[in-house]
Amino acid sequence: MTLPGESWRISKIANEARRAIESLDLEAQGRILIELEGLQANPFLGDVKRIKGKKDIYRLRSGRFRVYFRIIALSRSIEILLFDQRGAIKDKDIQRL
Repeated sequence: MTLPGESWRISKIANEARRAIESLDLEAQGRILIELEGLQANPFLGDVKRIKGKKDIYRLRSGRFRVYFRIIALSRSIEILLFDQRGAIKDKDIQRL
């Protein structure tokens, strides 16, 4: 059980998302890593929106990139599900989540 003051943690990154982040240039990787660190501080701050029709799936916008993630409140963990450029993630990809 976690205490209320504890920060969040990224417990899982989907392989496809990890490969997409690794394929970016170093500057873009740095920006994304800063955004992911911010998620661990508070996953509800910044340009984060809940996905309609999904109870625990959210979207983080970082420039031209989008990070889709699941929040598991009981364990205060975050699972990174999808990462891609704006427009490259289709509705069918989101509905699969």
